[in-house]
Amino acid sequence: MNRKHIALSLAVVIVLTVSGCGSRSVKLNQRTESFTDTSYEQPASEEAATSQAVSEVNRGSLNYSEAPELSAKVGDGSLPAVDSRLPIKEDVFIAQTDATGNALEIGEYCGNCNMQGVSGSWGIARPVLESIIRYNCDGSYVPNVIKSYEANEDYTEWTFKLRQGMKWSDGDDFNADDITFWYYMVHINNYDTKASWEALKDNETGEFAVLKKVDDYTVTWKFDTPKYPGAFIENGDLKWCWAPSHYLIDLIPASLYVENEYWENTGLSDGQVLANAAAKGMSFESVADLGKNACYYFWNVSGIPTVNSFVLSTEEGHNSKSSEICILERNPYYWKVDAEGKQLPYFDNIYMFNELEDKTAAFANGELDYMDVGMEQIGSMLSELGDAAILKTVLGSSWGADQLTFNYTCKDKNYADLFANPDFRQAVSMCVDRQEISLRISEGFMRPGQCAPSTGSMGYDEEWSKKWTDYDFASAQKLFEGCGLKLGSDGYYHFADGSDLSIDFVSLEGNADTIYSALKRYFDSAHLKTTLTDYDTETYDQLIDDNDWIASMCPHMDAGGLSLSERAAAFVPIAQAAEWYGEYGTYYTDHSLGVAPTGDMEKLVEYYEQWINTADSAKRDEIASSIYELHKNNLWSIAYVEGANSYCLINPKFHNFANKLVSNDLYQYMNIYHFETLFKK
Repeated sequence: MNRKHIALSLAVVIVLTVSGCGSRSVKLNQRTESFTDTSYEQPASEEAATSQAVSEVNRGSLNYSEAPELSAKVGDGSLPAVDSRLPIKEDVFIAQTDATGNALEIGEYCGNCNMQGVSGSWGIARPVLESIIRYNCDGSYVPNVIKSYEANEDYTEWTFKLRQGMKWSDGDDFNADDITFWYYMVHINNYDTKASWEALKDNETGEFAVLKKVDDYTVTWKFDTPKYPGAFIENGDLKWCWAPSHYLIDLIPASLYVENEYWENTGLSDGQVLANAAAKGMSFESVADLGKNACYYFWNVSGIPTVNSFVLSTEEGHNSKSSEICILERNPYYWKVDAEGKQLPYFDNIYMFNELEDKTAAFANGELDYMDVGMEQIGSMLSELGDAAILKTVLGSSWGADQLTFNYTCKDKNYADLFANPDFRQAVSMCVDRQEISLRISEGFMRPGQCAPSTGSMGYDEEWSKKWTDYDFASAQKLFEGCGLKLGSDGYYHFADGSDLSIDFVSLEGNADTIYSALKRYFDSAHLKTTLTDYDTETYDQLIDDNDWIASMCPHMDAGGLSLSERAAAFVPIAQAAEWYGEYGTYYTDHSLGVAPTGDMEKLVEYYEQWINTADSAKRDEIASSIYELHKNNLWSIAYVEGANSYCLINPKFHNFANKLVSNDLYQYMNIYHFETLFKK
């Protein structure tokens, strides 16, 4: 697909001089919040790597090599030779570029990559997970774990070709049986808890695709009606479609069996399955917990084979994501090499330190090579670390930080009619001084903006980014009154019928406390009565699902994002998902429920159905632009500052760590760094 390339324009620049281990001059780009260290000179080898054109590798002449620790195991007979651990030369993945398209430097095998601990169920997966396709920062993508994919002429059948000779991390063959096993024994029976994924269901009938094994390295997915790329290969949920059948076969309960032509019912009771899991070191109270963890969050379970670049250690004390030092070990059967045939990854291990008391000190003395930092920490940390760190800016993709939105399907017609009036939304936007808000919530780091694609992002439009952003109190007053609002004796606006008007914002667990405290005095000055109530996630979601809310601040799902491919439900009302369209989304999933969209909301749905049912990439981009235009015209959600970038510090000895990477769920956040190609020199 054609994508607008990330382009950073240098605007107003503040120069910060910081001292530490050598004085450094650091420039803060106010337009993009990107920092440039002007004292750091790129090594000649890095410079050459980014300027060289990528040349085609002669696969037949590749001579494979491996890390010294693996050579030692080959020598003592505990590991097969490298040639037998990799796919055949025609099918091996050759890593030549980073996610921005720059040529990679040929690396050196090195020690460990040391980083701070990560949180959440996805934490340790981010640097290592391998997916069906791999995205670049411009939205293009290439086959990754699979060798190739193609659709038939009418898009009712997709064919996946696998890499012949590819192995699981324990050395067992990775082939079509692992695809059929995942699909029929793990997925469509909901053992992995993800049977709701739409990518593998027919768009019209809702029936699961028919998966066929053609041969050991070929499978097909057959649908009743056309399944175009946006609904299948580009669907963000469909990250993988395999599981290690040789390892998990005795962990599948008979109670969940779905009839299929490839796998027989295991005949195992729930108790037998849990006992088998315990024998493999897994302790779960129910088969439901076992299935979710072993078949979905598998990277967190020590001992389960994967095709990832690094796998969770089996060493006691280091084999849990919450271990004091969680260790991810090099996958000796990893199926990627560099342009000279060196088997990746270059690092021996990734060490994640979960209980560091002073991360800055740890970075300074070399205990950490990578650390995420908040924008408010940058100045002080660079001052303290001096030449021991390089700051990297990772571009965000959100349409403005701390969005607020209204319930356009509110049960109270007074509110629903008011929110539908664009003059009300314009007034709410213009009654606030964004410069002051930026200073209060981010010390001026976050640029004033709107709920719109940020600079350099897909769909960026300067006019859109500035729409309704001028601080104009008098105009806001006129707009409020033009909506029929009447000033009451209490000093706040009321509805025309005299009933109270109070914009009661709901929020998740304190997420909106800072922005609301900054906004409230402006709302009060504009005679707009507001409140903020925090809820736990379960209660909040129930309020949204029951349509018992008026407005939301820092919603669960923002409007917009990277692209429709990332998560279409953030752009169009097609699910009970995003607050900004409320019950319009519920209606899409079940016409007996929710509220039927009208006007531009209805147009969003019409455009989406054209987009999802179109194969031509240029046409899909054109349709996506129409969806963006509707958002620009309506501004259903309001933001007061641009979406934030994220920042990290890396060891100056790091190589192949690209600039201008994009952090996004579709790109799996940290996965876009390509840890398997990083090395220290």
